[in-house]
Formats: sequence, C-alpha cells, structure tokens
Amino acid sequence: MSANKSRIIEALTKLNHEEQNQKLRLFARVDLEMKLQILQLQKQLFHKLKSTHSDVDNTILTLASLILAIESATKELDDVNLNAIRRMRGKNNKSKIKRQKVLGYWAIVRTLKLEHNMSFRQISEYFAKYHKLEVSYSTIHGLWIELENNINIKNEEN
Repeated sequence: MSANKSRIIEALTKLNHEEQNQKLRLFARVDLEMKLQILQLQKQLFHKLKSTHSDVDNTILTLASLILAIESATKELDDVNLNAIRRMRGKNNKSKIKRQKVLGYWAIVRTLKLEHNMSFRQISEYFAKYHKLEVSYSTIHGLWIELENNINIKNEEN
C-alpha cells in the first residue's frame, strides 16, 4: 500500500523519493518568513490538486502540494541564496549541538583547564580521543570566556 502512495506522490510532483526528501530538508532550513510563504502557496496548490485529483486521499495531496510549493519557492530564490541557506543552517545546527554537548561536559573542561593546566587545543583533543566528540578548541574557548567570565564577575560582586 505504501509503495502505491509513493508512486502517486511521485506522479503528482514528478520528483523521485530522494528529490522529495531534499525539498523537505530545504523547507526545514529556510527562515520563518519563507516557511509561511511556502505554506500559503501549499494551500493554493492543494485546492488545485484536489479539483483535478478528487479520488486521491487528502493526506497524499497535502504532502504533494507541500513538496510542489517548496519547489516553486526555491525556483524564486537564486542559487547563491539557496546555497547560503543550505550551508548556514547546517552549520548553525551542528555548532549548537556541539555547544550543548560541551556544556554537558563542562565539569571536565574546568578540571582539565584549572587543575591540569591543559590548553583549549589539548582539551579539544581529549574530547576527540576519550568522548568521540569532535569539537574545535575555539568553541571550547568561546564557552570558557562566556561562562567563566560570568562566574568571576559574580564572585567579585559578592
């Protein structure tokens, strides 16, 4: 049954499964304004598809119309903007995830820095070796400045 639904969506969108997923990933990366524009267009496309394919399930038409709306909106974006969106959104998410992981290990960072006098590069190498966490020394250093300076300022105030 699922293969049949997949074929219907491919026929409606004229895109294979991987191309459909690529459009949906792009939708996840664009900013809120663009998402809202795409959803507005999706509603219009849904009604057009519903009028010509009334026998097809609404959920299939909804997904197909969303994919078509994403494709239509991305054609309006120039290639430079599109590539910038793809690169920046991916990097921001990766750096936020790594940042959160480092925060989870912050007690280790403080111990290595203060008690073992390790550099941020050495701490980065430590995480790669012992925790399988590839994080740049500059990320650790930035967090150090952000967190430890706040601690020192609060201690001076008291």
